[in-house]
Amino acid sequence: MNFKISFTRLAARYLGIAGLSLACAVANAQTAKEDTAKGVLWEVKSAGNTAYLFGSIHLAKASFYPLPEAVENAYKQADILVVEVDTSDARAAEKAMPFFTYKAPDKLENHITKKTWEDLQGMVGAASTQLQGLKPSIVATALSVGVFKQQGFDASKGVDLHYMQKAKQDKKEIVSLETMEFQANVLAGLSDEDGDAMLAQTLDGLKNGDLLRETNTMIEAWKTGDADALTKILQDSASKDAGSRKVMKLLLDDRNPGMVEKISDLLEKGKKLFVVVGAGHMGGPNSITELLEKKGFEVKQIK
Repeated sequence: MNFKISFTRLAARYLGIAGLSLACAVANAQTAKEDTAKGVLWEVKSAGNTAYLFGSIHLAKASFYPLPEAVENAYKQADILVVEVDTSDARAAEKAMPFFTYKAPDKLENHITKKTWEDLQGMVGAASTQLQGLKPSIVATALSVGVFKQQGFDASKGVDLHYMQKAKQDKKEIVSLETMEFQANVLAGLSDEDGDAMLAQTLDGLKNGDLLRETNTMIEAWKTGDADALTKILQDSASKDAGSRKVMKLLLDDRNPGMVEKISDLLEKGKKLFVVVGAGHMGGPNSITELLEKKGFEVKQIK
């Protein structure tokens, strides 16, 4: 159910809720599949150019690497690595943080319902006091990150960051589709109603175990290259209620057209691209792959 957020590492650092109790215990035993990760890769062709799109997960494990030969070859052929935003830019992330905070005496409790605030207190205990200065979207993000972290996933091992580090070593050009400020405005710019819906859904998912189950299912679908399953997980999550649909639209669908315009412009200029964008942007209606097809590009998944 997770969307792409470039502030997961920042949120995890500011909101280290390591003691969070989940409704379902995380299994300690790891299967053999843990050591392999296929990911979801697409080939995009125009009349005179070919590019590759790789669906990223932004928290991963060292055991996922190296990725399959097809993915590595797609990276190697590229002159340009295209990412949503440069998540390695710590200075830009620090500058974005004020978008997510309230100026005292304003506080989180004033912007969410009484029930959501009480549910948050019940979930994190005394730590809720430390969250009063933060907007509900960043609190929800940190709680979601906590689910991944308890299963051993790490933002420093994320796929997009992995390839940004490689690209810098290989002296490849890196192009961002969005800026930190843009993403901060999208996430922190949610209305009180939408921010409350996002946080309330996250808390409910933690309490009933849905968030953990969805996380496990999503990661397994990505690891096995099952793009259809990934799409279904997102669609099921978005269809839970009107608030979920609205938030998912803001965080995914509304951003995809702008990304597609920049990708198609680079393609039409003959640039050799390896595009790493959150897997949630890649499948289903209004996705990047569908919008590229509508613009006349030939798009197929490499399985």
